[in-house]
Amino acid sequence: MARLSKEQAGERVRRLAGAGLDTHAFFEAAGVTVARAVPIGGAPPFWNTVDPASHLITSVHFEGDCFFDAGEQTRWEYVADDVNKTADVIENPSGVQTLHEVTGGQPERSTVFREYLRPRGIEQEAAVALRDPTGQNWGTLRLNRAPGQPEFDAAELAFLRCIAPHLAGGVRRGLLIGEAAEPDWPDGPGLVVVGDGLALESASPNAIRWLDELNTRDGGVPAAVLSVAARAHTDEERAVARVRAGSGRWFLLHGTRMALPEGTRAAVIIEPVARARIATVLMAAYGLTPREREITRLVLQGLATAKIAEALVISPVTVQQHLKSIFAKTGVHSRRDLVCTVFHDHYEPRVRDNEDRRVAALPARGGPVSPRQG
Repeated sequence: MARLSKEQAGERVRRLAGAGLDTHAFFEAAGVTVARAVPIGGAPPFWNTVDPASHLITSVHFEGDCFFDAGEQTRWEYVADDVNKTADVIENPSGVQTLHEVTGGQPERSTVFREYLRPRGIEQEAAVALRDPTGQNWGTLRLNRAPGQPEFDAAELAFLRCIAPHLAGGVRRGLLIGEAAEPDWPDGPGLVVVGDGLALESASPNAIRWLDELNTRDGGVPAAVLSVAARAHTDEERAVARVRAGSGRWFLLHGTRMALPEGTRAAVIIEPVARARIATVLMAAYGLTPREREITRLVLQGLATAKIAEALVISPVTVQQHLKSIFAKTGVHSRRDLVCTVFHDHYEPRVRDNEDRRVAALPARGGPVSPRQG
């Protein structure tokens, strides 16, 4: 396949991010595009989506036969001692790192490299955090190279860092489309499809609820929704708005283009702001107090005691006292056990559900499973 310049590939990724693709279709198209600018070998691009609130994995995406099944990956991510994990990449301020970099040029120090990558003809790995301009992380991308290929160089890593926000935008839109099409949370986003002349063609049940809440006058489609739909036709990256309803609740409007049987249409995803899904799960499942829920969320993100204390403006001793209570309520004895328990109970079911949805050609959904589903 012909090579693309980094500029050409970057522009294609930007367009794909606003094309209204579900996550699997987006990853497939974006993976081909990225690989035409940054050559790979040994394995196709490997993608994860994560919940930006907890940084726990919600789906796994790859093309073709993949030796690294989801069960093995989650064991490596949350149980094994190793490097270059999803949490490590997300924690990296630059958002890009290589296995050679984090092992000091000795990748054999990594268990996953020794047991999985090298035996299957993979000598290098570059990992990218899919971080949007607001700082939220929506997943990771891993690119591999075979023996004999050059190391990922500074220009390639800079390119991956440059396109990461666009990749994150594509992930976020894809997950929102999946949730809007078939929500499993009562506060899930809604999808509005607008045709020629900005006429409303369809609206999902949740969208109808949110449109009713946003309307304060004549009951028509709110001007903000129509404005975002109009911008989605020309510049999908600017097709975003934050709107306050008469009830006082804030909504985010995301515009995108969607390819439907009747042709390309503008669509607007209406998303309630500050959906506290992980907090809801932690309260419903374990009865954690608000402070305990906040500390648990930061533990899931991989923050150390000192960092948690700094973020919440409390003492490290107070953090430890809260952790003792959290451990007692969740029935665990360590941070690692806590992460594994929350993932196993509320995120692994999402990973399995999304794999079933991928096989059934249905769009993926993000976040933990809702308490009623769990």
